[in-house]
Amino acid sequence: MNLPATLFTSDWLWLFDLLFAAYLYPAMKSADWRHLLDNQIMTNALVGLLVGAFVFWQFNAGIRPGFNFHILGATLFVLMFGWQIASVTLTLVMLASFFRADADWIALGINGLLMIAVPVLFTEWLLRFSRQNLPKNLFFYVLWNGFICAGLSIVLNVAATTLLLLLLSHYSWADIQRHYLVSAPIIMLAEAFMTGMLITAFTVFQPEAVKNFSDAEYLDGK
Repeated sequence: MNLPATLFTSDWLWLFDLLFAAYLYPAMKSADWRHLLDNQIMTNALVGLLVGAFVFWQFNAGIRPGFNFHILGATLFVLMFGWQIASVTLTLVMLASFFRADADWIALGINGLLMIAVPVLFTEWLLRFSRQNLPKNLFFYVLWNGFICAGLSIVLNVAATTLLLLLLSHYSWADIQRHYLVSAPIIMLAEAFMTGMLITAFTVFQPEAVKNFSDAEYLDGK
C-alpha cells in the first residue's frame, strides 16, 4: 500500500496511470449521482465516511518505503454507495492523501489500482455472488459482505502488492516477507472488524443510507 514512485520505472508508472484512468472513467460516467444527491441520509453518510477514510489513510504503519499499511474502507464504500461511487470518492481520498504527503503524482495509478480498483471490484463480485448463492438475511449480509469480504479484500490487495514488488522493484522475497507480510494479518483483522461494525450499524439504524441493502429483501419475513 502507498507505493512510492522510486520503486518503479517511469514506463511502468505511466502504464499503471493509464490503466487506472481506464478503470475510473466508466465508474464516473455510470455512477448514479442523482440517487445519491436525492437521498439526504446517504449524502450525509458519504460526507462523514469520506472524512473518516481520509483520517484513517493518514495512519500508515511501516518500516521501509512501500511496506506500510492502513485501513482502506473499500468494502464499506461499495456496500454503502455502489462500486462506481466508491471508486470515485476513494480516489478523492487518495488525491487528498497524496497532496498532504507531497507524494509523486506519477505513482497515483499504481496505488489507485491496488488500493481502490482491486478491493472495490472484488467486493462487487463477492456481493453479486452472495446474492445469488447465500441465504438473504441480515446475519449473512453482515458476516459475508462485511467482515469476511473486507478481510479477503486486504488479502487480495497484499497479494497483488507483493507480486508487483517482486516483479518490478528491487525488493527480494525475504525483504517482503520480513517487513511486509508479517504484519498483514493485523490490518486484515482491523479492516474486517471496522467494516463489519460500521455496516452493521448502518443497516440496523440507517438502512436508507446503504445502497446495496434492502429491508424487504433481507429482513421482511425472516
